[in-house]
Amino acid sequence: MKKLLLHILFVCCTFSAAAQSSKTELYELVKKMLYDSTGYENVGDWAVGKPKKFPVKWKADRIEMSDDTSINFYRMGAVDITVKGRSFMQAGQPVKWNILLKGPRMGYSSFSIISSPCSEMQPKYTIDSIFGKKPFAAKLLKSCDAKTLSGYYYYELKIPKKDIAFIKLSWISINGNTAIRLDCFDSWSKYAVKLECPK
Repeated sequence: MKKLLLHILFVCCTFSAAAQSSKTELYELVKKMLYDSTGYENVGDWAVGKPKKFPVKWKADRIEMSDDTSINFYRMGAVDITVKGRSFMQAGQPVKWNILLKGPRMGYSSFSIISSPCSEMQPKYTIDSIFGKKPFAAKLLKSCDAKTLSGYYYYELKIPKKDIAFIKLSWISINGNTAIRLDCFDSWSKYAVKLECPK
């Protein structure tokens, strides 16, 4: 009986440790979502029927059609994200992160990663402050950072062995709580990026 209890305890601890280690670094998630450099125009794999391809808990195992023609098809899910190894908390609960893939039926051409608001996050995160010392090169194309309330930085991003991407890192901050959002586009879909400064 004692051996059985010890075995059950060991199994529970193992599953608990596995559940706790399922966090994904923001840089690693962006890198996974970008297409591999092939020299050809490409689209991302929706990964329908491939639950282990991305560290995402998908809302449905299919792509869905949007009424919004700028989105076309989409797939939505939740991710447990860390930023430079740090998890953010709000009111004793982990901050929620959602991911939205968008594009034509054959594959996604852009994606967004959005956090819920949190008092531990600060406005005006730059790409260096979220990716740290990971291997990447970024060129700032446009910025809108005159206000703390909301704004963005828009970059051309190159991660080794990945196609060039265009990433808009934006924030909104209300009553000391900040939410951040990354919108990532390929060279074709970047026409849809919104670069007006918030009023």
